[in-house]
Amino acid sequence: MIKKYLLILCLFCIRITDAQNLITTVEAETGTLTGVTIASQTGNSSGSYVTGFDASGDKVTVALSVPSAGLYKVVVTYRANQGQKTQDLFVNGTSNGSLSFPASTNFTDLDAGGVYLNKGSNTLAIVNNWGYMDVDKFTVYTSARHTYNLAASLIDPSATASVKNLYNFMKCQFGKKIISGQTDDYFDNLKTIAGRTPMLRAFDFQHYSAGYPYKWANGGSSFGADPNNQPEAAIAWYNSTNKKGIVSFQWHWHSPSGGTVGTNTFYTASTTFDVREAVKAGTQQNKDIIRDIDAIAVELKKLRDANVPVVWRPLHEAGGGWFWWGAKGAAPCKALYDIIYDRITNYHGIHNLIWSWSSPEADWYPGNSKVDLLGYDSYPGDYNYTTQKSMFDKLYTIVKGEKLIGMTENGPIPDIQLCFDMDAPWSYFMSWGNLVSAQNSAQHIKDVYANTSVLSIENSGSNCVITALMDEQFNSSDLNQMYCAPNPFTYELQITGQGEFEYTISNLGGIKLEEGQGNESKQVGSKLLPGIYLLKLTSGDKTQILKVVKQ
Repeated sequence: MIKKYLLILCLFCIRITDAQNLITTVEAETGTLTGVTIASQTGNSSGSYVTGFDASGDKVTVALSVPSAGLYKVVVTYRANQGQKTQDLFVNGTSNGSLSFPASTNFTDLDAGGVYLNKGSNTLAIVNNWGYMDVDKFTVYTSARHTYNLAASLIDPSATASVKNLYNFMKCQFGKKIISGQTDDYFDNLKTIAGRTPMLRAFDFQHYSAGYPYKWANGGSSFGADPNNQPEAAIAWYNSTNKKGIVSFQWHWHSPSGGTVGTNTFYTASTTFDVREAVKAGTQQNKDIIRDIDAIAVELKKLRDANVPVVWRPLHEAGGGWFWWGAKGAAPCKALYDIIYDRITNYHGIHNLIWSWSSPEADWYPGNSKVDLLGYDSYPGDYNYTTQKSMFDKLYTIVKGEKLIGMTENGPIPDIQLCFDMDAPWSYFMSWGNLVSAQNSAQHIKDVYANTSVLSIENSGSNCVITALMDEQFNSSDLNQMYCAPNPFTYELQITGQGEFEYTISNLGGIKLEEGQGNESKQVGSKLLPGIYLLKLTSGDKTQILKVVKQ
C-alpha cells in the first residue's frame, strides 16, 4: 500500500494538450504609444505597425477584454530585421518577464507564453529592453495548464542510490512546493534575514583549475589552482542538516589559457581561448580542458565518496555568449558539454550528479537524453518579483514537459503564490550572493520563507516520502515478533526481537543515517536530530519498515 501511495503521489504522466481557442486580436497601432511611432507596409495584418523601440522606456500598450479571470496564451506578431532582440512584456502594468525575439526579415509570430488576465479590461505592453524591432499585433488565446511526464530516471544509468533519492524527492515536490536556495557566500546572512535555512546551498569550483588567475604568490596574483575547501564545506553542511540539505555546484571556469592574470578570464572579453579548438582531440587547448576537468573531478570524488548527491551545473548561461564556452556558438559549446559528461561519468566514475543546464535557448539545449534539469538565471531588476512565466513556458516547451525546470539563479525571488497561480512552479530558486538583500525587501524575503509552499531545512517536505524503499517488497506482519519502544522517543529507541537482525534508519528523503546489527535487542538513534524517520528491520528473508519519531 505504501508503495502504491508513493507512486500515485509522484505521478505526473498526463499527455500534453494543445487545445486553445482564439479570444481576441488587437492591432499594435491602436494602442497607446510611448516613444514609438506608426509605420506602414504591406505584408502584415493591417498595413500598419509600431516601430522605433530604440530608447529606454519606449513601449506600446494595448487594451483588451477577456470573459473570465485566468491563464491565457499571448502571441506577439513582430519583425526583427536587425537581428535577435529582447523586449519586456508587461501585463496590467506588471512585468511578466523578458521575451527573446529571433531575427526575422518578415513579420512572424512569437509565442509569449501564458499570462494571467483579470475578468474584463486588461492591458498588454511591449517595453524596450534591448534592440530595435517592430510590433504588428497581439493575439490572445485560451490556455491549458501544463502537464508533465517527468523522466523516470536520471540520464546516468549508473546513478547512485543517494542521487536517485534526491531526484525522486525533487520530482515529487515539483508542482506542489518550491525549494529555497542561496549561494554559499551569503548563506548565513540570508538565514538571519529569512528566519529559515534555505534547503539548497550552491558552491563554486572556480578556485580549482590551473587557470585560476588570482592565486597569491610573491606579493601579487598569478595563475594556479587555489583551493578554498568548497567540497569539504559542502560535505560538512550537508551532514549538519541531517542530510536534508541539497548541495549544488556551479563552475566559473577561468579559461584554461589565453587570459590575463588578475582578471575574470571566464568572460569572453578577457581571454583569447577558443572553445572551437578545445573540442578538437589532440590540440593543446583540448589537453588544457581535460586537465581542468580532471582537477574538478578530484573535488567531485570527495563528494561522491562522502555519499553527497550534487546538482551539478557546468557551462551556465552559455547562450549569452559572455562566457568563453559560449563565445563561438552552440555547436562547440554542446560538444564541450559532452566531453565534460564523458570524462566525469565514464572516465572518472562519478555517478552522484544531477546534470543541470541553465541557458534558455532551444538551439543550445543538449537534449533530454543529456540533461536532468533545465534552468534559467533570472535578473529582472530590483524588487521585481515577477514569476518569469514567459521564460518558464519557453523552458517547458524545450523539454516537452519531461524534465524538471528550475530558477537556477535569481536576484529578486519570484512571488511564490503567483508562481502557482500562473502555472510557473519552479522546482527551486537560488538567490545569488548579496543580491538577495539588494534586490528584495527584507519583508518579501521573510514572506517567501514563511510560505508553506516553500521548502527550507525547517520545512523539508516530509509529506513527500520518496525513498529507495519504494522498490523493496515488504509485509508489516513479517516481523511481528519484533517491536520498538518508546515511539516517539527522546534519546534512544529500543529494538527488541528474537535472534539476530539488521537495521537501517533513513530520513524521508531515503538517505541512510544509521545502520547496524543486533541480537535480540539494540538501542539506536541516539545521534539523530528530532524528526520523522523510517526504520527498516531485516531478519533472514523477512523485512519490516516502521515510521519512528524522535522528539
